Amino acid sequence: MIGIKYGLLLPWTFRLLAACAMILGLSAWQTNPWVTITIGVAGFFALVAHEGTEIDPATKTYREYTSFFLFKTGKFESYDHIKKIFINRSIESQQLYTARTSHSATFEYDFYNAYLKFSNGEKIHLQKTKNKEKLMATLKPLSEAVRVEVTDNS
Repeated sequence: MIGIKYGLLLPWTFRLLAACAMILGLSAWQTNPWVTITIGVAGFFALVAHEGTEIDPATKTYREYTSFFLFKTGKFESYDHIKKIFINRSIESQQLYTARTSHSATFEYDFYNAYLKFSNGEKIHLQKTKNKEKLMATLKPLSEAVRVEVTDNS
């Protein structure tokens, strides 16, 4: 079974709020320990929640999963064969305005997206990262297991 972790499920703002809630929840330990335990467990789930894809070349099944504290949810689906694994480059831009002068600055970032295409035409997004070499290293075990070369379209 080959697992490719896509990334954390919740954005950084929610994870920051979860960490702050866990710290503040510790203050209730003396008066009500159940509040601390409840907030701690909920905050921990928010901090470690992630999503990804698992592919089993032996049984020709895959699933896109969501994981909360090592409990993965997602239904396994079968496939005939994998047609190709490919990488595309995308550019994301962000425009920020200053508060007083309404001047703006645009920041552009290059991202590399990895996809998997099955013989039936279905395509799934495996991973997105800024580092192409890291992405190639992540895809290498999958490429070797299913005997399909990684196509670089970037």
